[in-house]
Amino acid sequence: MIDINKIWVDIECPKCGYLDNIQIVDAKTEMTVFCHNCKVSIKLSGSEASVHQGINNISNSIKELENLFKNFGK
Repeated sequence: MIDINKIWVDIECPKCGYLDNIQIVDAKTEMTVFCHNCKVSIKLSGSEASVHQGINNISNSIKELENLFKNFGK
């Protein structure tokens, strides 16, 4: 199964617009990261647990897809 937490995603610096990569687990744990361009600190936070809900939705969809493939040839 795919570990959603280890997937890398792009984020845009709110100050300079530079694109950088973080792992989803960084957003989930609301880490502070630093822009590699302008060095500003960026606090990763999701309103109303949106990151957790998104991860749960993706995980459930992947499980449903795996089950579909398991039952496809039967």
